Amino acid sequence: MKIKITPLWVIKNLEEIISATSISVMLVICFSNVVARYVFHDAISWADEVEVCLLAWATFVGSAAAFKRNLHYGMDFLIVRLPEKGKFAFRIGVIALIGATCGFLCYHSFLLTQNAAKVMPYSRLSYKYIDSSAVVGFASMTIYSIIYLVQSAKFPDKFNARFSDANLTQEGGAE
Repeated sequence: MKIKITPLWVIKNLEEIISATSISVMLVICFSNVVARYVFHDAISWADEVEVCLLAWATFVGSAAAFKRNLHYGMDFLIVRLPEKGKFAFRIGVIALIGATCGFLCYHSFLLTQNAAKVMPYSRLSYKYIDSSAVVGFASMTIYSIIYLVQSAKFPDKFNARFSDANLTQEGGAE
């Protein structure tokens, strides 16, 4: 399968690109640090700090990518017992709750990032680089929550298809 990389494709897959890049760079730095430590008997002093920063980006933005693709695990013991209209309303409520929570966390992450004054000892990187990963991740999940809520009103069939057994099996997610 050949992927044509266009600006629209980049926007649609931005969370995945950021997460994959973070993990890849973290892997290269970690491997280089292991080689430096065991072959040259001298570790890379800034490696751990940069890896922590990259891990935060992979985690928060990766979580947004998983939310976008409905890949987070959930407990469906309640929802499977509801009628179809009840499932629809319950899912809307859950998405609204997730959106409100992520919006709240985005706002407070932004305040945390704004007020971050600490720097890392070796690399001298500001903690703002770590904290901003939470802003991006929570903002993305808030935006997708709004998109899914609008989708539930305008295109209920498409909204329900996100939770169908075929879609969950195909995407590898769970409700």
